[in-house]
Amino acid sequence: MATIAITETDSTDLKPIVSFGLITDIHYANQDDRWNYSKTFLRRYRNSLNLVDQACNYWLNGIHPISFIIQLGDIIDGSCQTNETSTDDLKLILKQFRDFSPIYHIWGNHELYNFTRNELLNGPLCSFDTKNISPGHYGTLLVCPNLRIIAIDTYELSLLGIDKNNENYIKAMNLLKEYNKNENVNDPTGLDGYQQRFIKLNGALTHKQLLWLKEELMKAKHLHEKVIIVENIVTASVEQEFSFCANLEYAGHIPIHPKAGDELALLWNYEDILDILWTVDNTVLAYIAGHSHEGAYFYDEKNIHHLTLHATVECEPDTNAFATVHVYKEFLIIQGVGRIGTYRIDLSNRNE
Repeated sequence: MATIAITETDSTDLKPIVSFGLITDIHYANQDDRWNYSKTFLRRYRNSLNLVDQACNYWLNGIHPISFIIQLGDIIDGSCQTNETSTDDLKLILKQFRDFSPIYHIWGNHELYNFTRNELLNGPLCSFDTKNISPGHYGTLLVCPNLRIIAIDTYELSLLGIDKNNENYIKAMNLLKEYNKNENVNDPTGLDGYQQRFIKLNGALTHKQLLWLKEELMKAKHLHEKVIIVENIVTASVEQEFSFCANLEYAGHIPIHPKAGDELALLWNYEDILDILWTVDNTVLAYIAGHSHEGAYFYDEKNIHHLTLHATVECEPDTNAFATVHVYKEFLIIQGVGRIGTYRIDLSNRNE
């Protein structure tokens, strides 16, 4: 089988089978600009409205019409809750997407700072049929023949958005306390290497969701479908207004591969997910996420592309960060704008 490479590429004049938009880490809030915790990037909260408007104009006037948008999470900032403006700010940023439909929303940690899981399940950010998986929020989307997107819920097992008496909250706390002996479970002090991931900012898939993911991938393999997995786990910001542990020195994303990010930024049960993804050879094309605001890329040992998109909220005034995926018979083009590059994933010979 040929090695699948993701590389910078020029745009193509071919007509795609289907196209769709990607955007993440909008972090809209009606508040003044503020530095992130590490003082490396200025977060322009109000400017996010303008950037989403620009992205929508780009998609509306593009050569190839888009069929849907995937919003990869953190659509509003956690500080909205502090100012009691969560609902109003969410309505305002959603208006910027105008008449685009459908829009599939992935939940990030900032959604869970602003709303409980039950509120999200009954609100405009619920994008999947959760009748049999509530309070989980995950599902699949058949993009076109032979290509499926699987959206996973990387906070189903966590301390965010659920009551302290909830079974998953108790399991999450017990898991953290097994490794993290600090009084503040957001504090990684004393944790070494990859064990630094056991902090409150992170989360995991439940056993039920892992079984579902395995079943979906086995179905896709049987049908000779290719799969793109999208997720949005977090660390997002470690800013003073959220009273997070001062030991954390940066805003980062939690990948599912230890070489795709900082040791602090890993899903609690990343090994379980990788084991599942790696059992279905040549089925999973890419794992696309947000929350590592500077963007990232890693090509793993099983030919899976881990692509993290840059944050919208940290764009300079004269740039942006969003992408359009164009699906062709033998390859995908992920065409980035602004801070996001343009990439190609070849599909040829993946069934051999």
